[in-house]
Amino acid sequence: MPPAIHRRLSAPKAMQSTVLLARCQEVDALHKQCGIYTKAPVVDKILDAVGWEDRNDLSQLRLLEPAAGNGAFVTEAARRLVISCRKRGISPTVKLLKNCIQAFEIHRREALAARVKVAKATRELGLHHATAKALARAWIKTGDFLLSPPSSAGYTHAVGNPPYVRWAKIPTALRTAYSEKLPRGLIGGDLFIPFLDRSLEQLRWHGRCGFLCSDRWRFMAFAETFRTKWLPQLEIMSENSLLAANAYVENVDAYPSILIASRTQKEGLPAAPALRSGKTIKDFGFKIRVGPALGHAAAFVLDEDEDDVERQLLRPWIDTSEVLEGSIAWRRRYVVAMHDNEGALIKPSQFPLLMKRLNRFRANLSRRSIVQNGAPWYRPIDRICPSDWAQPKLLIPEIAKTPRLAIDWSGAIPSHGVYAIFAPEGAMDALHHIGAEQGQLAKRAFDRSAEAIVDADPLGRVRRPAGNLGSGDRVGQLYRIEDQDTAVRRLDQTAVL
Repeated sequence: MPPAIHRRLSAPKAMQSTVLLARCQEVDALHKQCGIYTKAPVVDKILDAVGWEDRNDLSQLRLLEPAAGNGAFVTEAARRLVISCRKRGISPTVKLLKNCIQAFEIHRREALAARVKVAKATRELGLHHATAKALARAWIKTGDFLLSPPSSAGYTHAVGNPPYVRWAKIPTALRTAYSEKLPRGLIGGDLFIPFLDRSLEQLRWHGRCGFLCSDRWRFMAFAETFRTKWLPQLEIMSENSLLAANAYVENVDAYPSILIASRTQKEGLPAAPALRSGKTIKDFGFKIRVGPALGHAAAFVLDEDEDDVERQLLRPWIDTSEVLEGSIAWRRRYVVAMHDNEGALIKPSQFPLLMKRLNRFRANLSRRSIVQNGAPWYRPIDRICPSDWAQPKLLIPEIAKTPRLAIDWSGAIPSHGVYAIFAPEGAMDALHHIGAEQGQLAKRAFDRSAEAIVDADPLGRVRRPAGNLGSGDRVGQLYRIEDQDTAVRRLDQTAVL
C-alpha cells in the first residue's frame, strides 16, 4: 500500500486511540480520588437493612449497584441471590438470574476484578464455572452509570458506596460530559449527588435503597435541588453516622453515614414555615464561619493524654458532641495552629516536637488530594489561624437531633462540623441576645420540616430575633467572662472527666 494512502487510513485509528487513552487516563485519575472501598460488615449491614436477604425470594427482585468498585456489594448480593435460590429448590440458571443484579463500574481493571470475585464466590456455592462466569459478565457492566441509559424495568433495591469527590476535582472531559448530560441543579457540588439521584430515579415505588455516603446532601446548598425533588418521595428509615475507620478498607478522613430509605410518595407534607420579614443577621454585621477542615484529624488534634507538640502552637478544640445546650463540655483536646496570626503557614522544621509528630502521619498526609495538587505535605485543608477564632462566638453544631448552641469565650477552634457566629465590633450584647433567643434562631437554622438550606455561611439567611438587642438576659449573665485566660480556665474546669 502506498505510504500516503496508509497514512490516510491510519489517521482515524490513531485519533481514536488517542481519545481512548485520554479517557482511560481521566478514569484512572478519578479512581485515584474516590476509589475508596467498603468493609464487609458495612456491606452486610446495608444489604440486611434493605431486605436483600436470602430468606426472601431474591430471584423475583432486581438490585442496582451504581459504582461497583472491586465488587464488595455485588459479590455479597450475588452470594445471597444464589443461596436464596438453593433454599427454594430453584435452579440458578443464567436465564433466570441474569437480570436480578446490575452493577456499573467505570474503571476497566476494577470491573474485571469485581467479575473475578463474583465468579469465584458463586462457584464456591456450587455453580458451574461457565454459569458463574456468564452471570458475572451479565451482572457487572464496564461503563459510566451517570452516562448510561436508565433501565426501563427499574429496580426493587439500590445499594452501594457512590463516589464522593468535589465537582471541581473531576477530570475535565468527564466533568464536561456530566455537565452536558445531567440536570443543572445536580451538578457543581459533589459527584455523589447525581449518583444518588439517578439511582433513586430507577428505583421502583416502594423500592428500598441503602447507601454509604456523606450526610452533606442534608444541608449543603449544592444539594438543594436534590432535597426538593426527593424528600417528598422518600421515607427515611434510618440515617446513622459511623467512623470512617469502621466503614472503609482504606484509611481516609471522611464523615460517612448509612442512609436507608424507601421510595414512597408522601401526601400532605407540611409547608415549610416562612421566615419573618426583616434583615438577616449578616445584614447586621455578624460573621458566620464553619470550623476548619483538617484533612487528617489524627495528625493535628491531640487528645488529653498527648503532649508531643510545642505548647505555644496549641489551641482548645471543640467538636459537635461538646456543644451542649447553653454550655460546652470540653474534653481537653487541642488542635495544632498550623498558621500564625497573620495567616501564614508555619514551618514544622522550626518546631522539633511538631515535626516529629507530623512525620508519624506523613504517609497519610501525603496521600491527600491537596498535596497531590502541590500543597506542602503537612498543610491542613483549611487555615488553622488562632486570630480567626479569638473573638467570642456562638457555636452551633452543623447537624443535631436537637438544636443546640453555646457561647465560647476561650478562643477555642471548632471542628468542621460546627458553625460559629461572630458579633460585630462593640455589639457583644447582641450575641448574648441571639444566644438567649436560641429557640427562634436554632429552629430557623435546623428545623427539619423546613429542610433549612445552608451553604458555606448558612446562618446568614437566618432573620435576627425580634426585639431590642439589649443586655441583662440569662445567657449574657451566664457567659459574661472578662478575659480569654479566664475563659480557658473556666473551659478546663467544666471539661468532661
